Amino acid sequence: MVVGGGPAGMKAAVIAAQRGHHATLFEAERRLGGQALLAQMLPGRAEFGGLITNLQRELELAGVQIHKGARVDRAAVMAEAPDVVLIATGAIPFRPAFPQEGALQIVDAWQVLRGQGTIGQSVVVIDWRADWIGIGIAEHLAQLGRSVRLAVSGIAAGETLPLYVRDHSAASLHKLGVKVLPYMRLYGSDSDSVYLQHVCSNEAVVIDKVDTLVLCTGHTPVDELSDSLADLGVETHVIGDAASPRTAEEAVYEGLKVAAEI
Repeated sequence: MVVGGGPAGMKAAVIAAQRGHHATLFEAERRLGGQALLAQMLPGRAEFGGLITNLQRELELAGVQIHKGARVDRAAVMAEAPDVVLIATGAIPFRPAFPQEGALQIVDAWQVLRGQGTIGQSVVVIDWRADWIGIGIAEHLAQLGRSVRLAVSGIAAGETLPLYVRDHSAASLHKLGVKVLPYMRLYGSDSDSVYLQHVCSNEAVVIDKVDTLVLCTGHTPVDELSDSLADLGVETHVIGDAASPRTAEEAVYEGLKVAAEI
């Protein structure tokens, strides 16, 4: 029984079925793909759509039974009575605690991509991870005509990306007029200002006349299910972002590895 139809869960179900197990995949949403569905919406990241398509084809060929729109809890697991449960319930955006005064609009990357909320003209994007999410959100909003400042906690936007990806994105941001502020940590906000702190000098950096603050501050695992199953005596494995947020490649590999060892 695989709970979660993102990359880790999809791959795990495929490998389990290929190894001769009766694998059933449960996905709470109406579409398979998890975070890859959002990732493919960012500029230059359409390949994530191919990841979903490929894994869906693998599921079909492996004969995995799929239930969409099916949220799984303890009772559902007891009803299925599986020998093994693989929990791949993913993660949600992490919202850090910081001093807030006033009514500045604050959204996360997922809300931006889903079109939830009205994004103002002047935007500050906070990027903790210096990966493709902060760059992608900044580029996406700039393409929509917003004035964007990208505050990165690392030494550069896209610091953790391969050089050729980072350089290509840096060129796009420059052409779009996105101002990149490196060595920045989020300190606080008020009704129209964002307060940053230089991570080396500890000096304050204040950005005024801000309409919207976008948080690209990583993810936190969703794993309430494993605790609820602890006393059932069922072999349980937590994989993918439900164990620890990571890249899609790492999630797929972990799904493969764990399923291959069952």
